[in-house]
Amino acid sequence: MASAGERRVIQLAARQFGVLSWRDLVAAQISRAWLVRRLRIGELSQIHRGVFKFGAHASTQDQLDMAALLRAGEEAALSHFTAARKLGLDVPKERSVHVTIPLSREALGVVGIKVWRSRDLVPGDVTQRGPFRLTNLARTMIDLAAVLEDAWLRAALDSALRQRSSYQHWLYRSIRERGVGHRGVARLRALLNQYQRGDEVPDSALESFAMELAAATGRRPRLHWNVVADERRIAEVDLAWPEVKLCVELDGWVHHSSRAAFEEDRARDRSLVAHGWTVLRYTWRQVIDDHYSIVGELAHAYNSRSVRRSARVQSRVAS
Repeated sequence: MASAGERRVIQLAARQFGVLSWRDLVAAQISRAWLVRRLRIGELSQIHRGVFKFGAHASTQDQLDMAALLRAGEEAALSHFTAARKLGLDVPKERSVHVTIPLSREALGVVGIKVWRSRDLVPGDVTQRGPFRLTNLARTMIDLAAVLEDAWLRAALDSALRQRSSYQHWLYRSIRERGVGHRGVARLRALLNQYQRGDEVPDSALESFAMELAAATGRRPRLHWNVVADERRIAEVDLAWPEVKLCVELDGWVHHSSRAAFEEDRARDRSLVAHGWTVLRYTWRQVIDDHYSIVGELAHAYNSRSVRRSARVQSRVAS
């Protein structure tokens, strides 16, 4: 029959995805001999020094996150990419668990944990998601601004504002009050200023990247543009430069994974081409991995279409 201490340990583990620290065991009055015995028979396994989990199977991401938080100790919070994932933000994949600790604490130097030391992490910057302590959305965006390139920062911000547009005002206030001295805050403020002017928030991270790429060409596209010909709607395209009849369609796996969707897209492309449009298609991987080639291709396509359009106008005038 389990002792009172063992019952406390089991109840705590159930709340922490089966993960426990040595401090948890001590608080439950569990002996080192009990721990050694459970490790020897495989009932427990060690993730980090002083952090254990029930079972010997591979750790889940929640278990790795919890283990990093317990290893970092009191006042630590999941942050940066790890906090962003738990807050539902679009960020690059990252194998390490990111944790922020006070500057007064020594860095951990633990494989699999990326430790950030902060001089200004205060309780108001931290929120709770289930059993996890993590930086809140505003602090997370400020942290991300220091480590993300422009395209990913836009994608993260877009995903935040899609959740709730009122976050925009919260972020402005947080930058003003808490952003001083944080690298990258100027870039984050510049992006927020674009939305302040009334720019539409793209409804997918894929479109966020495309907007960033298109802006880099110096030719800002229209988002979700309705192409109309012969007084009827031909298609709604993701990005468009209607002045030169150039458009971009963005293929995400979720929305283009069936044969029917594939064939429908190609039928729309043929209709657009028949009405004088040039259609360029890109995938998620291409937008992320082939940034510079896509910028060059968009700029070349726009300039070519613009030259041909000018030539046609001049020809009509001459005749």
